[in-house]
Amino acid sequence: MSRALVTYDVDEQGVALLRLDRPEARNALNTEMLEAMLEHLASARNDEAVRVLVISSSDHMGLSAGADVREQLDDDARARRMELFARLYDEFTAFPKPTVAACHGACVGGGAEIAVACDLRVGGSNLRMRFPGAALGVRAT
Repeated sequence: MSRALVTYDVDEQGVALLRLDRPEARNALNTEMLEAMLEHLASARNDEAVRVLVISSSDHMGLSAGADVREQLDDDARARRMELFARLYDEFTAFPKPTVAACHGACVGGGAEIAVACDLRVGGSNLRMRFPGAALGVRAT
């Protein structure tokens, strides 16, 4: 059994913690992670005990290096992953409870977009936030 790349827990105060756990890839977001985050967001949205949602990472290397450019995808799968990213940004933006991005280290591309979609961003002293897609002319679906 493989480990979960995204974990989700709710504490007794109603803080839901969505944690990215793929440090060997600097939390580069692959399709499996995007799908898991969307499922966990739906759970948090529907759970009356959840008062706030925090997204963070399991290590202190960074929230996310963005899209996993090493994921082998054909054109259809690549388009689907872009749709998942767009849905994820929309879900964070429209989430009915406060959302917080705990950012430290590298927060790049898709990771930075998730942070921006949250209501509040908290950054450590080592935070480096970048949007390389803008310089490359990348645009959402």
